[in-house]
Amino acid sequence: MLLLYLVRHGQTPWNVQGRVQGGGPLNELGRAQAAALGERLHTQRFDSIYASPALRARQTARAVANRLGMKVHQRALLSDLDYGNLAGAFLETVRLDNRQLYEQWRTMPHTVHFDGGESLSHLRARIVKFIERSYRRFPDGQVLAATHDSPVRVAVSMAMGRDDAEHNAPDLRAPLASLTILEVDQEGVRIRLRNDVGHLDDVQEK
Repeated sequence: MLLLYLVRHGQTPWNVQGRVQGGGPLNELGRAQAAALGERLHTQRFDSIYASPALRARQTARAVANRLGMKVHQRALLSDLDYGNLAGAFLETVRLDNRQLYEQWRTMPHTVHFDGGESLSHLRARIVKFIERSYRRFPDGQVLAATHDSPVRVAVSMAMGRDDAEHNAPDLRAPLASLTILEVDQEGVRIRLRNDVGHLDDVQEK
């Protein structure tokens, strides 16, 4: 059985500013969150550590990898949902200027294909491919993957048997710097630990 440790990156300035997605490097709090994650996992043995190509995900993965003397391998399959032309836009601006799309995404996210970007079905296909490849390579191992909110939501949805129509359900949200552990074998994907942030108890919101 593969144990897949999924972590969402730490906080960035864009998270604070209320943009469509995180962006840029970790801010001061994000670095502290990543360091706390590294402290929590420093006794684990990982066969490999992966990260989305986004800087914020790579920085989060490095906080763990540096404690273990390991390298971080980038995987585009772990990239956040591609919001296309809306990437980095302020959520409030999108709500006001793209009311129909905003409401469609809020209520029927599985029907949205972002202009210049992708749909949730594309994201799910990427995450399925990453999980399958990881299991084939490390069927009895442990893998860490630093990624984003939407990819974690998709992976958890797979384990729970929920489809992309529920993508925006509040209970699927992955907190910043949270840890989710999935069990993967020939029978499928199951949840061992979900959205755990116990390591952040001493890390204060700014």
